[in-house]
Amino acid sequence: MFIYTAVYFLLFSLLEATIVPRYIIHSPIDDIIPFCEYFIVPYLMWFIYVPAVLFYLVAKDRDSFWKMVKMMFVGNMLCLLLYALFPNGVMPKQPVAADNIFARMVNTLYHTDTPTNVCPSIHVLDTLSAHIALTRSRYLRASSPVKITSFVFFIMVCISTVTLKQHSIIDIFASLVLMVFLEKFAYSKKLIRI
Repeated sequence: MFIYTAVYFLLFSLLEATIVPRYIIHSPIDDIIPFCEYFIVPYLMWFIYVPAVLFYLVAKDRDSFWKMVKMMFVGNMLCLLLYALFPNGVMPKQPVAADNIFARMVNTLYHTDTPTNVCPSIHVLDTLSAHIALTRSRYLRASSPVKITSFVFFIMVCISTVTLKQHSIIDIFASLVLMVFLEKFAYSKKLIRI
């Protein structure tokens, strides 16, 4: 896992530094979605949620842990391949004029995260991997509060990606379509467990 993580971040950083988008991902729906700096909170909570689910599952349900790992690792590498083959991005964002802590956090995000490599959205893909693994875990099947909380968080992350203008609505749908195949791959009885 550590080797994969190192390779993934190396490849992601390389693509971030070198990719110039040839395809701008945009939908007319994006134009009617309002910007909201407060959604920086669920956007950044993603960096806590996904590792927290991984740590919980590795401690409580190894089978679900490995299924989440399969979905995330294969999904993320497929995303990087798609970014390399079809260099894409969203229109560059203007700095947020509001003067509050949330706006400053958004401006920091805009400065550190380029408007490239957006479709499919890894943010959405990894959150959905965590949600599926949690809800399908044999230890949490009867735990409705956990399932509901996880689903609400997944929706909040999706909303955050488009209200912060980091992604197009198209990126979300591309991630959902990709996840249909990744879930089948991870939960197939015919596959050998990694």
